[in-house]
Amino acid sequence: LPVIDKIRLIAQQIYGASDIELLPEAQEKVALYTKQGFGNLPICMAKTHLSLSHDPEQKGAPTGFVLPIRDIRASVGAGFLYPLVGTVCD
Repeated sequence: LPVIDKIRLIAQQIYGASDIELLPEAQEKVALYTKQGFGNLPICMAKTHLSLSHDPEQKGAPTGFVLPIRDIRASVGAGFLYPLVGTVCD
């Protein structure tokens, strides 16, 4: 699957999101990593551990939210791409 589809599947099927929102920096990274041949790498989400959403104030198992992807980084040696969700510290 393309990078965006893999992220969307995780967001919807694991976290309960209705969709994702790729911010401009994340959109640029998807294009770059795909062009470089890394689009086939698995995805490891980097987000707050305090909620299934991006918002640590949303307790339990919220649903129907849009998960913001602000950036995507690559750990090529380890073999995965990791989207940064919301304001998780980097």
